[in-house]
Amino acid sequence: MPLLLCPNCQVVMREVERRGVLLDVCPQCGGVWLDRGELEKLLAEAKEVERAYEEEREAYHRKEGKPYKKKRGFLEVLDLFD
Repeated sequence: MPLLLCPNCQVVMREVERRGVLLDVCPQCGGVWLDRGELEKLLAEAKEVERAYEEEREAYHRKEGKPYKKKRGFLEVLDLFD
């Protein structure tokens, strides 16, 4: 596979694995290049983490007998693009 150059600074990008997804990262400027489907994989993982956190928070409030109001997560904004 040919080397991928950063579109910003023309430095050869490195492949870095994050949560099972290979990302191309520029070591100079920190830019990240995502291939088809990689953003969706990362968003799905982030939504799972957010959902687990909300369930844990809700269970804690229920145990303490306190009212619980779900906060709107930042990932919900991205659902507009589905």
